[in-house]
Amino acid sequence: MKKIPAIILSAIIAVSILSLAASAYAMPFMHWKAFQNMGNGNSHAAATQQSFVRLDGFISMWGDTNVTGTIQVQSRTVVVNNTDIRQGSSATAMWTTNTSRAINAVRDRENFTYNFYTARLTNASVSSLNVTGYSFFLNGTWSVYNVTSSFTVTTDSSGSITGFHRSQDAVALVTNAYGEFKIASGEGNFTLTITGIDDSLNGSVRVQKITTKMFNPFKINNSDNFATLTKADVSTIVTAFGASPGWGNYNQNMDYNFNYRVDICDLATAAANLNS
Repeated sequence: MKKIPAIILSAIIAVSILSLAASAYAMPFMHWKAFQNMGNGNSHAAATQQSFVRLDGFISMWGDTNVTGTIQVQSRTVVVNNTDIRQGSSATAMWTTNTSRAINAVRDRENFTYNFYTARLTNASVSSLNVTGYSFFLNGTWSVYNVTSSFTVTTDSSGSITGFHRSQDAVALVTNAYGEFKIASGEGNFTLTITGIDDSLNGSVRVQKITTKMFNPFKINNSDNFATLTKADVSTIVTAFGASPGWGNYNQNMDYNFNYRVDICDLATAAANLNS
């Protein structure tokens, strides 16, 4: 544990160097690409209403197929002078039909191949709370990928893991396809449907936060009302450093650039937001 401050310091130094590398993989989940501006466009007016939503859920079914997976959604809506509505939304999902090995499986000594699927909201359209029939509704365009990772794990004579190598291949199933994420009124279950993907994804909401105050998007857990990002949060990423889906206690909340591994880019992002 004494090495953690040095690792954090290195990450802070590296953040400026790796910012371009992080963006090269994929759009980070907190990059509000789809920020909608509807109304008079007066950016200097004071907000009269605002809401922020963050939820984490477990994916359990893909049509009639049992799967395991997670989904994370974040959304903000600001109304200015009751006429100017601005919205930004972000959502990422990951699931696998390999129910014998969870996405957050622990480090294993065996070599293996792991297949999983990902979906990313590439451009949001509308995000609404308490719309008719739904407690939360989000639509827009999504991109879905089928990802296969092959792991080669090396160990020493005592069986301790000394290193690993991962090769990865991602195939696009659909890109920029229309999709809807919905939570029915009075229920804790969600449905994600995407055009071009025959079956819908279904599951249950694990945590849902609705507030009028901006939350901290980089905090690992959902406690403390999204308070300051602390060294404990960064240390959690250090512990999971190198994790990938199917190996190493991978957690989607730590994979800020969503490149399917917890790496130096994620650690640098967290370290740069320390105490914020």
